[in-house]
Amino acid sequence: MYELTEDLKLRKITKYELDGIEEREDLLVIPPSSKAGPCGNGCIFCYLLQNPPDMIYKVPRHDTLNDPELENRIRYAREHYDLWIRVTDTSGNVKFDKDRVESLYSAGLDEIQISVHTTKKDVRARLMRNRHAGKLIDLLPFVAEHFRVIADIILTPGYNVEDIGEIIEDLDSMGIHEVRLFPVGVTRYNRFGVRSLTKEELTFVKRVALEKDEELDIRIVIPPIFLALLGEFTTGLKPFDIEPEIPTYILTGELAYSEMKRLFPRINVVMVKNEFFGGNIGTAGLLTGRDVLREVEKLPEVDIGLIILPELMFYGDMTLDGWRRQDLFTKILVEKGYIVETALEPQEIPKVIEKVAL
Repeated sequence: MYELTEDLKLRKITKYELDGIEEREDLLVIPPSSKAGPCGNGCIFCYLLQNPPDMIYKVPRHDTLNDPELENRIRYAREHYDLWIRVTDTSGNVKFDKDRVESLYSAGLDEIQISVHTTKKDVRARLMRNRHAGKLIDLLPFVAEHFRVIADIILTPGYNVEDIGEIIEDLDSMGIHEVRLFPVGVTRYNRFGVRSLTKEELTFVKRVALEKDEELDIRIVIPPIFLALLGEFTTGLKPFDIEPEIPTYILTGELAYSEMKRLFPRINVVMVKNEFFGGNIGTAGLLTGRDVLREVEKLPEVDIGLIILPELMFYGDMTLDGWRRQDLFTKILVEKGYIVETALEPQEIPKVIEKVAL
């Protein structure tokens, strides 16, 4: 899987960067560029509107389709690479009509992933706080005639959970090829009264989704984060029979904790609660330096030990709360005696431990 970067060079991406969902290996993702204008929405579930005020990683609310150079980027990719081309990060609410669909098709686009959320026009307008948001629903069948279409649904109680079966049926009747169901993420800073799904609601959606997946032609994807909230997520890996010679701790988020405990029964696994964001945010990729340090403070001091952190919590060399990687590692080593390493995937952890042992 690849991403076309700003300077039109390819960057290899992992499945963990695409919501943890298995993707085709020849996938080329066209992400938003710096030229992409605003999305025009104020979605009640938007993570950008729920971020802590002191988070350092600032991202504008943009839309990939709101980019005058998008077709040129697609043409470049089509001419130079034999890959399956997808556009993501769009709600289809700006610069999207039949003429634009045909323009993207002529440029060589294969697939488009759209934040749809519901097939009810009035509900979509309220969810996205955009009075024009309902227009996309009428356009979807035309879009599906030109591209393979993935419809993303952020499951939001009171808006699209109770009628999820009907929504999926509507999308299938429009010719949509795939729907992905994401439970809404809610931080302590959400100001629109959005709440997270209960376990009963998650179970209901999963049951309906599996039924519709059997009945209809549309492909229904339940991402790992959904299963993790139900306590059902598994990597499919066998447990690693490894026991380090020095005190070793694996730190991870709430959602991956159970699976990491299963995979590494002989190693101390520490669950780090995300107090920086609060709410139901439990992914390892959103952990911060202050959350990690809070848990490290509880560990015993050692002459030499090892702490393994998720690589996904670092954005370049920084955490979301402003800790530089090396400063964080040094503080832990000096104050507690632990060498700090990172791992992107569970399979890397035995190699990290072996490297430190050498």
